[in-house]
Amino acid sequence: MTAAAPSKTQRVLRKSALYQHPIGVVWAALTDGEALAQWLMPNDFAPEEGREFQFRVDPMLSFTGLVQCRVLELDPPRRMVWSWVSTARPGKRQPPPMRLEWTLAEEAGGARLTLTQTGLEGQPFLYNIMMSMGWGTMLKRWLPRVLDAFQRSGESPDLWVYRRLEKAPNRGHHKTRTIPATFHK
Repeated sequence: MTAAAPSKTQRVLRKSALYQHPIGVVWAALTDGEALAQWLMPNDFAPEEGREFQFRVDPMLSFTGLVQCRVLELDPPRRMVWSWVSTARPGKRQPPPMRLEWTLAEEAGGARLTLTQTGLEGQPFLYNIMMSMGWGTMLKRWLPRVLDAFQRSGESPDLWVYRRLEKAPNRGHHKTRTIPATFHK
């Protein structure tokens, strides 16, 4: 099956990083809700195809703090695709959904993670710049700290357990006073 080529007007944001960790650790950091909360945002994520989930932070400027998502595709431990909609404030135009594709490949004794985000055409220009800078910070600074907090499970050498960091790398960036108690924070 061949994926359709992006149209000439389609904006694509692609970020890639190589981690000196096994592919299973990087996959675990993408699919463990608690780990995801520490390098991305508080969430109610579970790695189940079709599952709807949210990321939430306290509202700031024009951002409501709520991102509505759905797991569209799941192929552990190589690929995961989400829909992503940053909700607009009341009275503002709701942006169209974006698509985030996470792919992992073994490379040079570690794992290469590539994030491909499409559907940026309907987003405000400033939002696209913020997304590009934000993903770069998350993948290059915050995710590596979370990756270092995983350890092998005694039950299975392929199972990784997250040892929650006392201070999440993203805590200075995202406020979480209004996040539901049921969310991973």
